[in-house]
Amino acid sequence: MKEINEAIKNGNFKTVYLLSGEEVYMVKKYFDAIRTALVDPSTEMLNYSYFNGKTDIDNIITACDTLPFMSEKRLVAVKDSKLFEPGRKDDSEKLKDYIPNIPQSTVLCFVEDKADKRSSLYKAVKKYGCCAEFDFLKDRDLIGWVCNEGKGRIKSDTAEYLIKCVGTAMESLEGEIDKLINYVPQGELVTREIIDSICTKSPETNVFDMVEAIGKKQPAKALEIYNNMLRMKQSPFYVLKMTARQFKLILECKYLAGKGMGENEIAERLSLRNFVVRGCLAQARNFKTPVLVEALKDCAKCDVDFKRGKISDRLGVEVIILKYSKNNMENQ
Repeated sequence: MKEINEAIKNGNFKTVYLLSGEEVYMVKKYFDAIRTALVDPSTEMLNYSYFNGKTDIDNIITACDTLPFMSEKRLVAVKDSKLFEPGRKDDSEKLKDYIPNIPQSTVLCFVEDKADKRSSLYKAVKKYGCCAEFDFLKDRDLIGWVCNEGKGRIKSDTAEYLIKCVGTAMESLEGEIDKLINYVPQGELVTREIIDSICTKSPETNVFDMVEAIGKKQPAKALEIYNNMLRMKQSPFYVLKMTARQFKLILECKYLAGKGMGENEIAERLSLRNFVVRGCLAQARNFKTPVLVEALKDCAKCDVDFKRGKISDRLGVEVIILKYSKNNMENQ
């Protein structure tokens, strides 16, 4: 990333780049920055070629060999080609052999979801250009990014709360941060109360809050959250699936904590963010293990009953909410 930032700053681009990774927001951000730096909108049709999906290699090479018009550089973008994954070996080899011969007037930029670092094409791009992989940010880095985007008006504890509410997708977070900054008067800090009042919570957060209410024996609140999700066009089937997932996460976190594992170890073991593990462990205090196992069985049975038409999807979820929010404490 540092290498790309320097190229954008001084205009000294290499002939080939590979942008890949799970964090699509960052991949898109850096590709857009490269495109803005290289392509003048007034001559875009002449100096920018874009290929999406499985494209003939000869067409890519022809585009790269075309000289720019009224510009120093020409950008050729290749997206989702799968050339860096098994399955296109001949095409990958052909393009690998071409990489050293890309004209200095051309910048070839690959944008891929996945890239096998063992492939010969990957090694060629790394040798003659730059490979940048954008993985999901760790908790601390994501919180820091939110604080930075918040221009000093979102403190770290509030940033973590915002992530819990909105989710970890950086594009969604960016939109909510802009909303918050424009809403809060200049010089004032964003608070949790403001986040609750104007931000759109993710479905995962709503389900988390619903299960929280179930565990605290608050059936009215749990049903209110459920009905709000239905009004937001979330299907009962989806809510059931996410509810089962939350019960499962609580059970797994509870079990591993009982084995002596700490928060960090559990997060790594289950590939979860630390704040998710903390939330699950907090909710685990409201459920005994047999209750969680029974809840998972009921969710599975409800799913089958949905599909067999034995119960309406909306009512099935309501039955589970009422059963475990009213009787949870007795079952413990």
